Amino acid sequence: MPALFSLAGICLALWVLQQGIPLFIFPLVAMSGTLALVLLFTTQEKPGYWKGVALVVLVAGIGSAYISSRLSIDFLYPGETFQGQGYILLERPWGRRRALLIRTKKGTLLAKIPSQHGFIAGDTVEVAGTMLSLPSSGKNRSFHEDRYWKARGAVAEIVIGKVEKIESCRQFSLSGWRNMLVKRILLTQPPRTRGYLAAAWTGMKSPLLSSQHERWGTSHLLAVSGFHVSLFVSGLLLLLRSCLGRGFIISCAMWGYVLIAGAAPSALRAALMMQIALIGRCRGRPSQAVNTVSLAGMALLFWRPWWFWDLGWQLSMVAALIIAAALERGLSPVWWLSVGPAIWVTTLPLAAPIFGDVPLAGIVINLSAGPVFGVLYPLASFLALPSLLALPWGNWASQGAEGLFILWETWADSISRLIPVYVPWTPFWTAFAAGLLPLLIARSLRLSWRHSLAASLLLQCVMLWIVM
Repeated sequence: MPALFSLAGICLALWVLQQGIPLFIFPLVAMSGTLALVLLFTTQEKPGYWKGVALVVLVAGIGSAYISSRLSIDFLYPGETFQGQGYILLERPWGRRRALLIRTKKGTLLAKIPSQHGFIAGDTVEVAGTMLSLPSSGKNRSFHEDRYWKARGAVAEIVIGKVEKIESCRQFSLSGWRNMLVKRILLTQPPRTRGYLAAAWTGMKSPLLSSQHERWGTSHLLAVSGFHVSLFVSGLLLLLRSCLGRGFIISCAMWGYVLIAGAAPSALRAALMMQIALIGRCRGRPSQAVNTVSLAGMALLFWRPWWFWDLGWQLSMVAALIIAAALERGLSPVWWLSVGPAIWVTTLPLAAPIFGDVPLAGIVINLSAGPVFGVLYPLASFLALPSLLALPWGNWASQGAEGLFILWETWADSISRLIPVYVPWTPFWTAFAAGLLPLLIARSLRLSWRHSLAASLLLQCVMLWIVM
């Protein structure tokens, strides 16, 4: 699994980078970390071992050098004015205002405008204003706004002096299809079905559903991720079992779905994994799950290194690595029962600083959430089709999906009331998670428990030393 160690070395260097090391020694840290991790997880040397080690370390060095060149790009436009046309890539609420990402000849600019403006993604606008550096939330805050927007392609913020729509979103553009789909869902579906399908198909989250799933510890069900992409691809594989050229058709449909759903890092990571698996399948070469996750994660970091600090990328990668480790060990019941609690433990240090205390009930609820929504999402999508297509009696089918979602909410609420405990974040959670993840991966590599525990304990000590 060469990509795993290259990715681990690069991530280690990025994590140390935020502790204050100079950027110019970033590649050296990545290469040293990769080499140390390879040696730490080595039990025996086979023929060609050192050539393989050299290749893995070289990949980490070249990749980290490229990433450091991307991180050193100057994003500052102090006081420079801009006037010209732009294309709205993203529109979303931001506090009491609306945040726009506008693609212009100067790059993608962040604009924050009053909420009463009626712009949508896909509109072409005439914009004028003063460009500033992206806003930073400060080193003592868990959320860094500049990194958040850089991960979405922004290069600067523009203080709007004037913004006017000069062309509405075209109907046959990607944004036009997405807006049309959102409109049809909102107009034809009952409340819960509307919220779940809008989240799964377009990435648009309902505030009510979001608050409920935060209480249940199942927010990942609303964020388009590997779970949704795998459901989509699995459905196409069943429908196109005997279709000629189905690999090409599925690839095109999958990427179209990911782009319409907002191209979140978790969805892009899953699509890259699926694409690698489809290519390997066509060539008769099965892929290893952990290596495929690592390769997809590295590709995203090469494209936008700021995704390393994006919560969606972090949660997606941790969950995907744990699931991949379980796949490498085989489909034993013990491993699959441990996947949910392991994901809960390892993602707690990432989610708690942003969202607050994490519900303990999430461990129990998530044991059934995956299987239930693995059936519920496709079934609700099928039942919603008649009303979306304006067919007779379509509302009856949609009401059936609504009833199923109500049953789920009733069950999840009963579990959350039964276990009304919330777990806060502490530095020791970070250290524990930093040891649990490599422990599970080491076991997926068929290392002994003694070796796996020793490597895990050493990494926990390193994490505590850096954090403290």
